[in-house]
Amino acid sequence: MSQNLLKISEILKNDYKPALENQIGIEPSPFLERVKKVPLTASTIKAAAPIGINGGFGFGYEGTDTPTAGAQNYAAFTLDAVDMYVDIRISDKTVKLASGNAGAMINALDGEVQGSYASAKWNIGRALFGDGTGKLAALTKIGADNQLTLSSTKAVIEGLVVDVYNTDTDTPTYKARRIVRVDRAAGTVTVDGEPLTEAESLSGFITVQNSYGRELCGLGAIFDESVPTLYGLTKADHTWIHPVTVDAGHDFTDLVISRGVKQAYDYKNSKIDMVMMGDAAFAAYQTYMRENNVTLTDKHQFVGGAVGYKVLVGNREVIVVNERFVPDGEAWGVDTSAFSLESTGWDFASQDSGIFTLIPGTSVYRALLASYGNLICHNPGGCVRFTNCGQQD
Repeated sequence: MSQNLLKISEILKNDYKPALENQIGIEPSPFLERVKKVPLTASTIKAAAPIGINGGFGFGYEGTDTPTAGAQNYAAFTLDAVDMYVDIRISDKTVKLASGNAGAMINALDGEVQGSYASAKWNIGRALFGDGTGKLAALTKIGADNQLTLSSTKAVIEGLVVDVYNTDTDTPTYKARRIVRVDRAAGTVTVDGEPLTEAESLSGFITVQNSYGRELCGLGAIFDESVPTLYGLTKADHTWIHPVTVDAGHDFTDLVISRGVKQAYDYKNSKIDMVMMGDAAFAAYQTYMRENNVTLTDKHQFVGGAVGYKVLVGNREVIVVNERFVPDGEAWGVDTSAFSLESTGWDFASQDSGIFTLIPGTSVYRALLASYGNLICHNPGGCVRFTNCGQQD
């Protein structure tokens, strides 16, 4: 390996990696910033989740039997670690032209690293609110010029490379197609490559390339009632893992939030400290705050740039924040102390020759930043789902 490439490797490892690891672990979402980060020790994450309370209590009087044992019941949660990657590339030409000039090497790397980080930030931020399947949206139609009609464009963006599934199967019909245009008003995206076969009615979906069934087990797995299992348990057979649900009735106020926070505390031993609102829910709540002079204790600035409101809900302070990946008319309340991201941290996949490998058939070198882990909640039933939060038309 050339001395230039070795120097670039050192710059990546020593100057960029620490900052990237910190940013990727915090900035993708206000939610991620607040959850615990725990070292991953096995490929399968296991947790013991308490069910209800200890049953060994009873009243009585002198000389009668004391209560029978009622030890705390626990359920075993299991969750497989998933693979997360950030791909960084640099051409052989760039390496040679940067010869002997550290500043030129950094300039050559900076654009590529920042672009890779932006992609990681988007995808991790999105996956935190997904259900683990990796489905970005349902595919309902393929039109002319590779135009795909989707159920939602919330989870897509230009530049994303996706796999296209025409039907609800495990095998993509078209692989690695890059999104070149998003029309959010029309609910469509356009992808590159050879022409797709047009179809007026489909029941398929799209995912990020190679990611179907391989993404983080995000909050969607807890809040989406159509997801049948969670952490190895069938939801229908374990009703205590269902989150508290509160219908706002299109009148999203502090009283509604207080009702959900109180139910979670009273019956699920959960101390809700963050309520994340979809766009329509947040707009409705801001209108309510303006019209009713809601008391704010302070604003909260997150590292990633988001600004949340600290609101008094009963006797509890709750951070309210807009989260684009929460469904528009919903708000999700969480006790962030009940969540942990178990992971290996981010590091470069390396070999004897360093962190760069030449991509076969090209003059481009590739470095792969990797992390392995998953997100788990120890008390999913203590979460709160607020529905019908948007203002009624």
